[in-house]
Amino acid sequence: MKRFTFLAIISLFLISGLSAEEENPIKFKIEKSSPTTYLLKVVYPENFGVQKEAPHRILLNAGSGLKVVSADLKLKGKISTRKKEYFESVDPMQLKLEGKGELEIHAKIFYCDYNRNICIPGKILQKEIIQ
Repeated sequence: MKRFTFLAIISLFLISGLSAEEENPIKFKIEKSSPTTYLLKVVYPENFGVQKEAPHRILLNAGSGLKVVSADLKLKGKISTRKKEYFESVDPMQLKLEGKGELEIHAKIFYCDYNRNICIPGKILQKEIIQ
């Protein structure tokens, strides 16, 4: 019985850990601005901020039929009024893409939840279809 209880508790922690990872508030949104130019936007809730001086990493993997011609993936934006070391909003980043296909976005963005006063490196894997 003790073994069953122990396994149940461990399972509960693992499941809650996996669901917490899925609840990443940072997302990307791609908008087309011209036939080959797109804007990559970083979207997050109002009570969050993205760290200004952090080793953010954004990698783009183009699937077959799609080519990344150029991408300016440096985070810039409006500085937070709550905490000066964070962005209140991040400016859209310009991408030049050719063709059609799947675009995978792999990223590590460091953000802060102002309500809970914690800062977390968020790992993001997002897939977008470019048409």
